Amino acid sequence: MAASALSKEAMHPFPIDMYAYQNRLRDAHPAEKMLFAGLTILICLIASSPLVALLAIGIVTVAVVRVAGIPLRAFWYFVRLPAGFILIGVLTLAITSVDPANPATLLALPIGPWHVGVMESSLARAVQVASVSFSCVASMLALALTTPMVDITDQLRKWRVPQLFIELMVLMYRFIFVFIETAQAMYIAQNARLGYSNWRRSLQSVGMLAANLYLRSQTRASALFTALTARGYSGELRVLTAQPTWSRRNLVLIAGVESVLLLAAIATW
Repeated sequence: MAASALSKEAMHPFPIDMYAYQNRLRDAHPAEKMLFAGLTILICLIASSPLVALLAIGIVTVAVVRVAGIPLRAFWYFVRLPAGFILIGVLTLAITSVDPANPATLLALPIGPWHVGVMESSLARAVQVASVSFSCVASMLALALTTPMVDITDQLRKWRVPQLFIELMVLMYRFIFVFIETAQAMYIAQNARLGYSNWRRSLQSVGMLAANLYLRSQTRASALFTALTARGYSGELRVLTAQPTWSRRNLVLIAGVESVLLLAAIATW
C-alpha cells in the first residue's frame, strides 16, 4: 500500500492536486481547514517553543493521516524537501564562532586563528527555529493536501482579497506544475536513452536538463498564457465551485485542538 502510494507521487504530474481532490476532507468547508492551519501556525509562531511545535506537528500528522486518509509515507514524501531546506538553514544558526574556554561551548574546531563550533545558546536557537519552521510547513502542507486550489481562491475572493493577488497566485501555482511536468518529461526521455546509465552520463544529462529546463518551461508557459488570452482572459479566472456548509462538529474539534495548543504555549511561557 505504501509503495503504491509513493509510486503515485512519482508518476502523477500533479500529486498534490491528486490528494487534494481524493482525501476524506475534500467536502469539508475550506474555511474550516484554513482556520485550522492558520491558528496552528499563529500559535506556533507566538509560542516559539519546540515542545509546542512538536505537539502541533503531531496533531497535524494525525489530521492528515487519520482524518483525511492520506498515507503517512505520502505526507513525508512532500514534507522532506522543505524539511531539508530548514535543516540546512539552521546549521548556520548552530555553528558559530566560539571560545574554547567558555563552559557553554559544546564543540570547538580550530580553523586557523579562529575556533568554530556549537554553543548551548546557538544549538537551542537552531532547535527552536527548526521545530517552529517545520510545524508551520507541516500545517501549510496539510492545507494544500486537503484543499484544492480553486476552493482556496474562492474563499479569498469572499474575503475581499485583491483580485491581482489571487490571479498571480493561481498563475504561479499553475506554472510551477508546468515546470515540474516539463522536468519530468525531459527526465523520462533522457532515461529512455540511457542517459543515467553511469555516473558520467548522469552528470551530463543533469547538466543538459538544467540548461534546457527553463527555456522549455518558458515556452510552455507562454503558450498557456496565449491560449488563455485567445479565450477571452481579462485578468480573472472564474471556475465553478461547490457551496460547502459549515460543520459544527468540525468547528468544535478545531476549537478543542487549538485550545490544547494554546494551553501548551501558556505552560511553556
